[in-house]
Formats: sequence, C-alpha cells, structure tokens
Amino acid sequence: WHLLAALLAQDCRETAESVRLQFLRNDSSRIIRVTDSQGEEMAHYLSPGPDAGRFLERFDGASGNQVPHRGALLKKLAELTWTDPERAMNQMGYKTYGQVFEENFWYRFAYHGFREFFRLDISFLPAIEEMSGRFMVTGKHPEGAPLFHLVIPRNRVKGFLKGFRDLLPNQHGLSIHPLPLKSIFKISANTRMDLTVRPLVQILQADGEVKYLKKEGLEKFRYGDLIFVKELGVLAELEPPGPLERKFAAPIKMVLKKSRVPGFLEEYGAALRQGAHLIDPAVKKLAIYSQVHQVEISPQVLDRDWCWLDLRYGLGNSSLSLTEILKAREAGQRYIPVQDGWVDCQALELEGLPLLKEAQGLGMGRNGRGGLKLSRLDLFRLQAAGTAPWEVVGASGEAAALKDLLALKPGKPLGTLKGMKSPLRDYQKIGVDWLSFLFENRLGGLLCDDMGLGKTHQVMALMVKLREKEKIRKPLLVVCPTTVLSHWSKKIFDHTRGLGVQLFYGGERDLSAALKKNPVLLTTYGLLRNDIDQLKEVSFALAVFDEIQNLKNPETLAYQAALKIRADSKLGLTGTPVENHLLELKSLLDLVAPGYLGSDSAFSERYVKPIERDLHGLQRKRLNRMISPLVLRRLKKTVLAELPEKIEDLRFCALSEDQVRLYREAIASRGRGLLEALQEKKTPVPYIHIFALLTLLKQICDHPALVEKKPEEYERYESGKWDLFRELLEEGLDSGQKIVVYSQFLGMIGIMERYLKGTGVGFVALTGSSRKRGDLIARFNEDPDCRVFLGSLKAGGTGIDLVAASMVIHYDRWWNAAREDQATDRVHRIGQQRGVQVFKLVTTGTLEEKIAAIIEKKKNLMEAIVREDDPHLLKTFTREELIDLLT
Repeated sequence: WHLLAALLAQDCRETAESVRLQFLRNDSSRIIRVTDSQGEEMAHYLSPGPDAGRFLERFDGASGNQVPHRGALLKKLAELTWTDPERAMNQMGYKTYGQVFEENFWYRFAYHGFREFFRLDISFLPAIEEMSGRFMVTGKHPEGAPLFHLVIPRNRVKGFLKGFRDLLPNQHGLSIHPLPLKSIFKISANTRMDLTVRPLVQILQADGEVKYLKKEGLEKFRYGDLIFVKELGVLAELEPPGPLERKFAAPIKMVLKKSRVPGFLEEYGAALRQGAHLIDPAVKKLAIYSQVHQVEISPQVLDRDWCWLDLRYGLGNSSLSLTEILKAREAGQRYIPVQDGWVDCQALELEGLPLLKEAQGLGMGRNGRGGLKLSRLDLFRLQAAGTAPWEVVGASGEAAALKDLLALKPGKPLGTLKGMKSPLRDYQKIGVDWLSFLFENRLGGLLCDDMGLGKTHQVMALMVKLREKEKIRKPLLVVCPTTVLSHWSKKIFDHTRGLGVQLFYGGERDLSAALKKNPVLLTTYGLLRNDIDQLKEVSFALAVFDEIQNLKNPETLAYQAALKIRADSKLGLTGTPVENHLLELKSLLDLVAPGYLGSDSAFSERYVKPIERDLHGLQRKRLNRMISPLVLRRLKKTVLAELPEKIEDLRFCALSEDQVRLYREAIASRGRGLLEALQEKKTPVPYIHIFALLTLLKQICDHPALVEKKPEEYERYESGKWDLFRELLEEGLDSGQKIVVYSQFLGMIGIMERYLKGTGVGFVALTGSSRKRGDLIARFNEDPDCRVFLGSLKAGGTGIDLVAASMVIHYDRWWNAAREDQATDRVHRIGQQRGVQVFKLVTTGTLEEKIAAIIEKKKNLMEAIVREDDPHLLKTFTREELIDLLT
C-alpha cells in the first residue's frame, strides 16, 4: 500500500481535502466516485460493506461541534506528532516533503486500503478502456468482488507496472512487451515544394515485418513512452526521442511552407538522413549549401586603389555571384534558392562579408556590369574567409596582375641592389619581395620575424630599392625607441651606399633642414608624439615603426600621433606582435592597415572570445588566414639552414643626462692632468692612473648607480645602455630563448639580479664568490623556468657549458676580444642545436666606441700579449691613441 501511494503521488497535487466525492447508483449498488479539483476521475470505490462509510469519513476533515470524523482525527493526529523542525517550518509557512506526502489523496487512499484490507489477499488487475484509452487498475476481494477502480495517470503507468510487477501475476497481457517501437516521420513535398511532415510509429515485429501506424491514431493509447498497440494487443516502449521528435512532439501532421523549408532542413536534415524516416526522393535531393568548393574571379579593371571584379562562389552544382549574396544580405534574406536546394548566406565560409559591409557599405561600388568595386583589403578579407581555392579566369593583363596580387608577389623582381653593401640571405630576399608587394599596392603590414633574423636589414634593402629602382624621391621615415636610434643610424651607414640618414633628434632639431639633407628621416617615439604637428604635414613614401609593440595601446598620444603620419605605406617591425592580448595585434594592424579587421567589438566577438575558449580551435585558423597577407613572421628554427652558427651584432646606445654629467665631471676632474702628461713626450705614461680613469668611464657608461655606489637605488638613475639591455632581454625572453649575460663589474650583476627578481624571471648568477658552481650551471641548463644566466667574465667565461642558451649579451666590453669570444663559446659549442646570437653593447660618443674600434684593429696583437684586463694592456696603445680615449 505504501508503494502504491509513493508511485501515484508523484506529480499529483490533489489532497484528501481537494478531491470531490459523490455517489453514483446503479441497479444493485451504490458507487463512490472520486474526481480531482478539475473534475477528472481518479477512482471509483465499489465495496458495499461498512468500509465504504469509513472511506467517506477518512476524506471528511470537518469537525465543528459534532463528534469529529476520521478525517479530522487524522489531521489532528498529524499535528500532534509533528517534530520540532516540522513545527518550525509550518510556522514559517512551509511544509516538509513528508507532510506534503501524507496530505496527498493517494496517501490517504492507501492508508484506507491498508487499514481495511491488509489481512486480505487483494489482487490488482490492470486494464485499458477501449473508448477512452484510460489505464485502469481494479482491486478485487479474494472472493472475486471488485472493491475499487483506480485511474492510473498516463505518465505513471510505466512506473506502476514496474513497481507492481510481482503483484500483477498475469497482468492481463499488459506487461511491457520487448517489441521495438520507433518514432519516425514521413516527409513528402508537393509541387510548390511545401513539405508535409507526418509523425508515424514504426513497429518491427518478431517475424521481421515492419509496420507503420499513424501517430495521431495511437495517441489515446499512449502512456508516457509506452504505447498500447491495439492491433497486436501489446504494450510496448518507444525508443528515446531524437531532436526531431522533441521539436515536433505533437502527434499531428504539419505543412511547412517553402520559405520555412531551408531552416527546417538546416536544423534537422542530418537527423532525418540518419534515422529510419520515410523521405520522398525529391526531398532527399534538397540540400543546404554552406561549404564553398571553388571561387571564380574575373577581373574587369584594376587601378591603383580599387579592383572591379566579378566573383562567383561554387556551391554544390550551382554558383552564385557575390553581388547576389550581398543583395540577399541587404534584404535580410538568409537562404537563396538554387537548383537543388538553398545557399546559406550566413555560412562561415562567407564570414568575411560582415567586414566588407563595415568597410565600405553594400550600396557602393556596383558598376552596372555585375561586378563589384573592392579595395585590395576587401579582396584579402574575402579570400581569407574560406578555404576554397580561388581561380582567376581570363588571360588578360588584368588577370595576370590579379594572380600576382593574390599570390602577394611584387610586380618587379628584386634583382641586384647596388646600394646594398652586404648580401641578403634567401629568406631576407623573400621578405623584401613581400615588403615591395605591400608598397606597390599602397598597403601596410607587420614584419614579425624572430629576433636576430635581420628585420632592419630587410627594411634597409626596401629603402634602397625604392630609391634605386623605383626612383622614389619622397622622404622615408623611421621611428624607433631612443635606445636603438644609434643602431639604426650605424646600420644604414655600414650596410648601404647613398642612403643617407638624418637624425631628427635633440634640442636643435629642424625638420625642414633635416628633410633637405638626406632621404631617410630617423626619429624617436617621444619626438613623434611631441612634434606630430610638424611631421603630419610631410608626405612620406614609407613610414617604418621599429619595435611597434611600443604602440600597442591605442589610447596613448604616441599611437594617435602615428595614425596622423601620412605615408603611402606604413610598416611595423616587431618580434612580439602579441604580448598579452589579441587586441594588441588588432591595434597594430589598425595602425598600418586601418579598418582591415573591423571594429573592436566585432573582432572580440569573432575572434578574441572563441580563441580564448579554445586556443587551437577553428577561429584561430581563420584569424591566421585573415592576417597572413599583411603579417610576415619567420622563426629561427625554420630558416636555421640559412643562418650562420653565430651572429655577432654591435648594438649602440647614447648616454643619458645623468651619465653625460658624470662623464664630463670625470674627464674634467681627472682627465686634464693625464692629458697633459701624455702630451709631454718626456714624461712617463701614467698607465695605472689612466686605467683607473678608463675603468671609471666604463662604469659610468654601464650605469650611474655603480659610480654613486648605490646599486640598490638603480631605478633612480637613467642609463641608455640599461634601457637597451632591458629591451634586448625582454625581446629574447618573449621569443622563448634562454639568455647568458656577461659583465666585468660585480655591481652591475647585482643590479641585474635585483631587476630579474622584481620582474619574476628565473635566473642564476655565477661570480668568483659563488659556491656549488655545478648546481648553478645544471639548473640553468635543465630547469625550463631558469631563463637567464648572469656571470662575470672571469668566473663564468671559462670551463663551463651553457648550451641551453641561444643568446649572449656582453653588457660591457673587455679590452681583450679573445676573452669575450671565449665566454661566448660557453654557449656556441658542441651540443648547441640552435644558432647563437651575440649582442655587444656600445655607448656612442664615449671611450667604449673608441675601444671597440681599437680592439678590432689590434685584435691579433692583443690576443697574443694580453690575457686579462689590467694596466699593462695600455702599453699596446700609442700616446695618440690614449689621448683619443680621454678626449
């Protein structure tokens, strides 16, 4: 009896007080009819004995002044037996699950049955009413007289049959039969291509015969996922519904008008084809095309800024022009009918079209001949939107030019450049061709080659080509950080002929005069920001932004100034186009190719959010295709065969104001007497004092904090070399390299240690006082989180292997080049799997620049005589050379 209550009370809100009881009379007896609050029958009580009176009492809660009935007593007993938590919940207006269960009609009915019949062997007999389809259960006395009829709710029939399995010995044929039933649909089309969707039930009989029944005829015999198949006299279970069955749950046929058919097929076509559905052959042929298999492009006119083109997209057995697709989108039409189905205009293969709309508006560019007026950037967007191959149709000059455009090829080969002193490697020639292509098509781009692959060299070659072969006479602009200003100037001087460079820098700068002197104008980001009102008036052929990641924030004044620069082509150079967020890449491309990636919000929805959710997903590939025409990036490992084993690079920087003051003071206070002694031929050369002064000057070039004896306060002082070092270090770390740094001053190594600790970069430091040298070296070589090795040249320059690194920075120069090379060879040795890049930092306008020249000149002699930095090495210098060092 408790099981009966538990099974039927689920989803039933009727209580003992909410049901209605009424008498029905037949010829020989009186029946108590129970209906719910909506008037639906729940039960008939048939017993003629005194238990019928008690049944009435148990459903009567009235008490008043009369003797209380059983229903009222049951209610009162429930209140008296409440637990403290139940009483507290009732005071707050809530009830426990147990209280709700005990108030349910089926609980009270089961309680009555237990009280009256628990000693009797009551039998339960299920049956289905043929007229109504109701599932009935009759409780019978052992002598055969019916005691009650119960109407089992349709959604509880399956639970009842399973729960009462042992109490229904024969179930009158109403056990759940293992006969497979499947909901399917019959799909047919009329002459107007309207679809009729008719739900059926498929029955696979024991003999293998398949039978189909209309679902609407079975609905009155359906009980949840059970169906009574009258023709077979069995109760069987439907298979779980698929998406189509869940969507069209109503058991009646539906007619889908032609306009709704493509949406229906798009959503449920796969489910229809995978299931056992009955589909007319005409419907099976229909398809929704979203994959483009080919794009044919016919050029009509190509001019400097625009392309008049006819594009046709091949989908299935049909093709559509881009004009047709754009018109449909303008009209808000998603599906375009074709011969054997429809084309989905919102297909991902046509993803570039929203960007096209943002760029120029769909109403522009129609030339009346079926073509479209597109910019070159529009064309790249469309090509990147899908993976289908593009075929240029025609043999005209325009067709050939269009093929070159889509292949990113310049109109003229690079050839030999007389103005380049040093040769280009093969991958650099490819880079110059790509840069030339951008310039020829008035496009901008980002050259993002790995550190050490010669981005500066490729841009210099482009500049030489523009002057030498293209006869460009408009000025060329290079904007860079202050720390590499000297580097650019020296590179152009050392590696080109006739490509003069003019610094636009310092307090006496004059833009008009600078533009008249040399074709290349070299300035800094600070002056770009400060002098933009002058610079924006100049029309440049080319504007190059070195280390363009400095402009990643579009809110800065420097970024806004860069936008105002007028140039036929803008190029950005960086080894790290994305440092923290994809929007940084968009900001940089917005600078060199405005509008190409659309609005920030659209870019975030289309790329940033999907890629953040799945870094290796489809949208990352789409973004790669989108930016590939305007971004070129080669890694060292991909061009390793073209690289020498070791690349040495002198990097130049300038003194800061703090350093200029200290340098002048040192020369004025200590250099004047030494100069007088050197100029007096008969006076012995004071080598020790000269060496001490030169060492002081080298410390000033390194960092003012060394001279002020305050390395812990290094951030208070400005140092040009320190700024350059940090840029090289960050670029190397961002490119995934391990780095070895040498300095001859322990104080400088201490400053580096403080800096690396503050930035959270893992490192080891090896000096003469270090213990457990082997452990330090092993950690650097084996621990992936240990990125930097700091060493003094004496302690870390010999007898160790540092092959985990691929980059070496000599922060300050030794007099003995052999010792520098020996230290470099700790990295560049057997076991090294990558090319090694060596940076030697030199402060221009100081003794460091002069020492570098003298060392190179006397390299062989000094290697033979001098073993370490000491005063005796100065004996290899003439009086004139020493005087030059001190002036």
